[in-house]
Amino acid sequence: MQFHQRISGSTCVASIRSFQVKYFCRRSWLTSSHQRTHLRRALRADTTSASIPRLLPATGRRLAEAVEVLRQEKILAIPTDTLYGLAASASSENSIKKLYAAKQRPITVPLAICVSDAQVITKYAHTEHLEIGLLEDLLPGPFTILLARKTGSCLTAHLNPGLTLLGIRVPNSEFITALARKYGHALALTSANESGSSSTLAVHEFEDIWIECAAVLDGGQIYSERSGSTIVDLSTPGTLQN
Repeated sequence: MQFHQRISGSTCVASIRSFQVKYFCRRSWLTSSHQRTHLRRALRADTTSASIPRLLPATGRRLAEAVEVLRQEKILAIPTDTLYGLAASASSENSIKKLYAAKQRPITVPLAICVSDAQVITKYAHTEHLEIGLLEDLLPGPFTILLARKTGSCLTAHLNPGLTLLGIRVPNSEFITALARKYGHALALTSANESGSSSTLAVHEFEDIWIECAAVLDGGQIYSERSGSTIVDLSTPGTLQN
């Protein structure tokens, strides 16, 4: 997700109609680079029916379909407590590559992971130095917890290679945490917008990248600021920095 604050120490099932080339060419306010991006996606939508995503309600009845998307190493658009996000399996190299391509984001910019609850964090990061109950006090909530990454977990090595710290989210959002629980593994998570564009609070705000997703889960309007989650760095024992 996009993070703009930092605290260190203790972020109608329906098939979507193909995008039309003429639609994008009319978007005169776009830069030429963006026009090329949208034109490419329009052509792909018109020629590859398998790439056309499904618009689904973000309800419990859709969890099994969402899990299947993750298992197929494809991308979901999904609501969180702060923004709409793009999610994929954090255990799959292909999934990570697809997330970066969808975002047009440099691979040097790290991705966060999302898990179902605070207790699961110990599978992926070192928490032994933390006060008992601290994570449960913070999560679920609008925070991205920074912790030292554990080696030997099921996270793919292509997730943030070379970095020792890992950003972890447990959003206060029932659908995404239920999805992580049913999937049984961490999700790689980033905001549902192209890199450098505004964060999104409703599915119509990121229509331009729907084509990158196997499914778009619509949870309605998210009533929050567009600043994303707050980073809380708990990686260093005994410190709490703002």
